[in-house]
Amino acid sequence: MNTRNYRGIAAMAVCLLAAPAIQPQTALAIESPSAAGVKPTEVVLDNGLTLLLVERRDQPVVAAGMFFDVGGVNDPRGKSGIAHLFEHMLFKGSSVVGTKDFDAERPFIEQQDHLRRDMIAEMNRMRVMKRRGEITDVLDPTQWTSKYTGMKKQYDQLVQSEREYVVNNELFNLYTTNGGAGLNAGTMEDLTMYFVQLPSNKLELFFWLEADRMSNGIMREFYVERFNVREERRLRVESTPTGKYDEAFNSLFWQSHPYGIPVIGWPSEVESISRDDVRDFYKIYYAPNNVKVVIVGDFDTDETIAMAKNYFGSIPRGTRAPDPVITEEPKPIAERRLSAEADTNPRVRLRYHSVAMGHTDEAALNVLSGLLSGKTGRLFKRLITSEDVAIGRPQAGNNSRKYAGSFEINVTVKEGHTPEEVEGIVLEEIDKLREGDISDRELQKVKNQVLASSVRRVKSNMGLMFQLGLYDTWYDWSYINTGPKRMLEVTTNDVHRVVKEFFNPKTRTVAIYRTKKKDDDVGAGDAELTAFLASVPVEQRDQTKMMIAQIEKMSEGFKLQQMVGMMEQGLDSDKISEEQSNVMKYMLKVAKKRLAELTSANKESD
Repeated sequence: MNTRNYRGIAAMAVCLLAAPAIQPQTALAIESPSAAGVKPTEVVLDNGLTLLLVERRDQPVVAAGMFFDVGGVNDPRGKSGIAHLFEHMLFKGSSVVGTKDFDAERPFIEQQDHLRRDMIAEMNRMRVMKRRGEITDVLDPTQWTSKYTGMKKQYDQLVQSEREYVVNNELFNLYTTNGGAGLNAGTMEDLTMYFVQLPSNKLELFFWLEADRMSNGIMREFYVERFNVREERRLRVESTPTGKYDEAFNSLFWQSHPYGIPVIGWPSEVESISRDDVRDFYKIYYAPNNVKVVIVGDFDTDETIAMAKNYFGSIPRGTRAPDPVITEEPKPIAERRLSAEADTNPRVRLRYHSVAMGHTDEAALNVLSGLLSGKTGRLFKRLITSEDVAIGRPQAGNNSRKYAGSFEINVTVKEGHTPEEVEGIVLEEIDKLREGDISDRELQKVKNQVLASSVRRVKSNMGLMFQLGLYDTWYDWSYINTGPKRMLEVTTNDVHRVVKEFFNPKTRTVAIYRTKKKDDDVGAGDAELTAFLASVPVEQRDQTKMMIAQIEKMSEGFKLQQMVGMMEQGLDSDKISEEQSNVMKYMLKVAKKRLAELTSANKESD
């Protein structure tokens, strides 16, 4: 199992059923550390690379991140998923890292590329065959032409030959053996980030490794990793109860803007991406003039600037400036609705178009989300406390991003009630906010939450690093201070105004999920597993089973040990619910059992 697959399983095991570490939601805006008046040292190198540095000498660690101004919205037409695929590739090493002898490895890479160009031509011929009805699926190996099958066998042989020179997971091992923790990355619609936490005396390692993969990336084992992305899509989207419906809902909402294209890409387009495509993408978007390097923790600012100049300063600007994103979403002219049956609890989602980060109306929309959300919010009081028609905690949030925004309300429906019934109640509460009274006490409650969160979030080096990088890529790092301040200035008239402006029935998009009926919700199998799955919410069972199966198949003890450590750390967190804790405990038990099996097998072989 490669590092990316391991990291994916570990991250899911720790985070999937809990709140993600990073969410581009209103909570991030509300919880900005403004009370401390954060002011990083900002330096722009001659090649355009931006440094944001915040010294904190309380612990001998640093949180460091690379924030590239590129995401799914920048994927070329017909190449959706390329930004996400490239994120994977940067973990495969360079001409220095990840290879025993790059001069010996290079010919096999070049032969693969030459053969792949012929394979692409044959794949295009098969697409014509599909349009004519001669085959039904160009991705199905049983329907490939004999010519394509033969070339695929040649290609696989070249991959095996190349692997003799590959050092698997060398980047990961260099970080972890030097005390690094939390090494990971993420691709969003409008941003890609790479991050790690390191001991203070290892900061130079960060500069060396990140400068190396910014300038010497090789796209090693490219087509193998492209296949892994396809498997990731199957795991995250196609095999989850509502994955395909959520994707369809997003595309229904964003009909013109590239936010409607999945970051992971459409399967047919991902399959057409070549190493040449990715190399061109690399030259444009992974240049120093398109990145923010953010470091928070125990370091000397002058020394760190000198290191940045030493390692990054000689890397040239990109071959050309990235193209601007110019497509705007036209104002909807009619309500759009999606209705689906899935292995999930009944649910209703209402989404409205809002504004980009920094817009004059953003603060009022953020305050509106606070009025609706939480145990003291209007939705909980009406849907849970008063009417008893929903379960869990109704969610309402404004998601203002770099280019545009959305405001969504998401409610899980209690058995015996219908999504339409709950939808009607939600719309009544919105109508009350359109003209009705908002008490000074209610508004002040939301503002108090803003102040409390502003202080709380400043305590974490990693959290502050994320916020500085995200905000400076989407808008400006100063939003960490000005965002909460703007919210504190919001009046009841501001809230009334944005409800009238953005919550027009003609502009909303609605998704209704009903529970799909089946004979056996849990399924046959191991009695203990069956009993455990019965305690897991319906919509999470299939994915939980898949994650457990992945752990049971793992064959590398070191990675299992790392996963066990991550899950144990997750269980120590006070940010997960009892339900999430129970799921994680079971998965930890499975991981320890598999680790014991591998340990025993190794002893026998010795």
